[in-house]
Amino acid sequence: MKFDSKPTAVDIFCGAGGLSEGFKQAGFEILLGVDCDPWAVRTFRKHHVNAIQCRVENLTAKRIRKETGGRPVTVLLAGPPCQAFSNVAVPKLRHLKKSTTRSHPLNKLYREVLRLVKDLQPQFFVIENVGRMFSMSDGAIKKEIETELEGKYNISFYYENVADFGVPQFRKRGLAIGNRISVENPDLEHTHYDPEREIPYGRKSYETVRSAISDLPKIKAGGGSEYMDYPNTTALSAYQFERRKGTTGVYNHTARKHSKRDLKIFKMLKPGKWIDDLPKRYNPYRTDIFKDKYKKQNWNRPSSTILAHLSKDGLMFIHPDGRQNRSFTPREAARLQSFNDYYDFDGPRTQQFIQVGNAVPPLFGIAIANGIVNSLTIKVKAAVARRSLHNHR
Repeated sequence: MKFDSKPTAVDIFCGAGGLSEGFKQAGFEILLGVDCDPWAVRTFRKHHVNAIQCRVENLTAKRIRKETGGRPVTVLLAGPPCQAFSNVAVPKLRHLKKSTTRSHPLNKLYREVLRLVKDLQPQFFVIENVGRMFSMSDGAIKKEIETELEGKYNISFYYENVADFGVPQFRKRGLAIGNRISVENPDLEHTHYDPEREIPYGRKSYETVRSAISDLPKIKAGGGSEYMDYPNTTALSAYQFERRKGTTGVYNHTARKHSKRDLKIFKMLKPGKWIDDLPKRYNPYRTDIFKDKYKKQNWNRPSSTILAHLSKDGLMFIHPDGRQNRSFTPREAARLQSFNDYYDFDGPRTQQFIQVGNAVPPLFGIAIANGIVNSLTIKVKAAVARRSLHNHR
């Protein structure tokens, strides 16, 4: 069913715009992005109409209405920073004797989202974060969201692996979706399955590192360029074919340099193996905080969770092609996050990695957006039916 106008979205904590990109591809008009990271805002502006650099604590519904010309907001999107919630960060924070609970400053930003939901009153809201956000402290944040919006929004919580939606990456995420228009919150359609653990039931097999990045220009450590033409090839996966649409080459395909020690370790590791699979004398790092300091990704499985930590080193993301013998580039990370190749990221390579690692995979965003559109369609059909019944009386 067609709507009178496109549904709209405002994206706070928008980052480089992964969630907005998914909603845009699903037919939404993105009215505004808001983030405090200047590099992310610059990237967002390249691919969407409007973005402002602003801390969400200082953002008001009045400012949003001013920036959007007072247009109604169908969906408020929010992905508050997740570093203090994540399974990767928790061991390190505990080692440093820092808080891993709601008292951590980064863990309070969801309250700013609730404030804006109440003030702006969008038809829907979406909060996306790491899975443990809604289970930590015996579900305290989940309960607070329900209490704050009780009687105003019908709220559902989700725990999803983005690989189930065609993203070539294991990435477990938590969602809170709420609406104030008296409809059921969406069921999110799983289009893919894990062939090692599940029965297909009409779904496609998981996308893999191979199906995602094997067609990209082959470069060695320290090589690459901010723009490279595609190499000549006729053998593309369906996933690669889709990511190539709209461009004749790739952006942000530059590889960092590595020490001789690391290059030697990279060569020794087989695809899918960790540093612990080598004799202990080859591991130069402590294993009590990060046990997966070195990992060569597996060609035939989805990648590990793409992290902003890639900006510091790429040792957890060693390319499975031993001839290239390096860690992933920002473009390869972006492919594994399901960004199309035309989506270039602003800033130096470290900032590109941060933007990619913090992003919501666009394919996951499409699934959420499609679910919300289905719910809106039910609402519209019900309204049409009521008008029709009234006119026949």
